[in-house]
Amino acid sequence: MTAMEKTDLTDDDRWRIALAKDRAFDGVFVTGVHSTGIYCRPSCPARPPLRQNVRFYASPLDAEAAGLRACKRCAPDQQSREEAAVLQVIGMIRDAEGPLALDRLGAATGYSPTHLQRLFTRAVGLSPAAYARALRRERAGEALAGGERVTDAIYQAGYSGPSRFYDDMKGAGMNPSDWRNGGAGRTIEWAVVETSLGPCLVAASEKGVCCLSFNEGEGELRARFPRAELVEGGAQFRDLLGRVIAA
Repeated sequence: MTAMEKTDLTDDDRWRIALAKDRAFDGVFVTGVHSTGIYCRPSCPARPPLRQNVRFYASPLDAEAAGLRACKRCAPDQQSREEAAVLQVIGMIRDAEGPLALDRLGAATGYSPTHLQRLFTRAVGLSPAAYARALRRERAGEALAGGERVTDAIYQAGYSGPSRFYDDMKGAGMNPSDWRNGGAGRTIEWAVVETSLGPCLVAASEKGVCCLSFNEGEGELRARFPRAELVEGGAQFRDLLGRVIAA
């Protein structure tokens, strides 16, 4: 199931996930058990409650507002070691001046490269390398929108040279001139998808993804592309987004 599809869950879906104790949905919702007054992660190892006693909530805060307290066994109100590792990798990628080897990321977090790749992809929807590429494209675009020369934008974004930049831009939703002119003439579809790390804004033109951000919303997207037509994504966009997140 893709990150986009995780936002379309029914309560029946959530119940099946809770019975399966699927860790991929930890952070997407919590399970409230009103007969005991506690709420849990979907993956909680405790014995399943009776269905009629269960309510589902989008977040720990929502569950606590309903009068429930966190399960001491699965600690749904605390960040897991895996979540902390993913956030650490995001920070390392954002702070790096160039590409980081997966071995180095694994050593920093205490996970094997293969396991870390799986954790990161499950949480973010992209591999560490794909996330780094998306971030470099975004930074290059922001520099171009700010009036920087293409050559300066390339190196500011962390590319090793022009050839790597232009190879990367082939799969981007905006070319350098689009960034410079605020997206004039482009139609950009967007949606906010839920991940285990929180909401993620994803936007794409007919050419591909042009924005992937955990700390921005529609307002920031409009400020970035003031001359583009922004459209909240429909069914066709959901299909595209599902393929992108699952890639």
